[in-house]
Amino acid sequence: MEQFITFLENISPLSEKAKIAIMATCKEKEYPKNHILVSDLALGNKYYFIVNGLLRVFYCKKNNEITDWFGEKNTLLGPLLSSQKLPNAIHSVELLENSTLIEVHIWDLEFLCSEFHEIERLGRLIAIQTAIKLQYKIESMLFMTARQRYEFFEKENLSILQKAPLGHIASYLGMNQVTLSRIRIPKK
Repeated sequence: MEQFITFLENISPLSEKAKIAIMATCKEKEYPKNHILVSDLALGNKYYFIVNGLLRVFYCKKNNEITDWFGEKNTLLGPLLSSQKLPNAIHSVELLENSTLIEVHIWDLEFLCSEFHEIERLGRLIAIQTAIKLQYKIESMLFMTARQRYEFFEKENLSILQKAPLGHIASYLGMNQVTLSRIRIPKK
């Protein structure tokens, strides 16, 4: 739990009272590799913090699984648009390793935000960070070549590259596995 509190305080300071309230509402749980944590993220009722492990968020399109996002140690995950469900956009969450997660129910989080201005502020800052990451992903798909996307992913996410199946990485980068294999061959 201390790892989670430290993560939050690195975003925004918290009073002792707020820390105690957060710890009282969170639960730490262990899940096995290949477990589907959430079958429809938009309908999810919990937020998760990854203490250890690796997961991916994916959706299916024409019988293909498309990886939309990876999460590893010290990452938050939750229903970003829970009240704004998009048609045909069912995102599932799969654990790619045995994982330890801290969970907080969405209603407990709402209560904490109403009781503690500092937690509400923390939520806003996390939402801004998430929006920036999503904006970067959109712009990289629009303006970068497949090689540039891979090289940036390799530089920023080496641990994921070493652990996640290449098919998942290829779909995340917006390419097929054959293209990814060609890009990974060293230039002569």
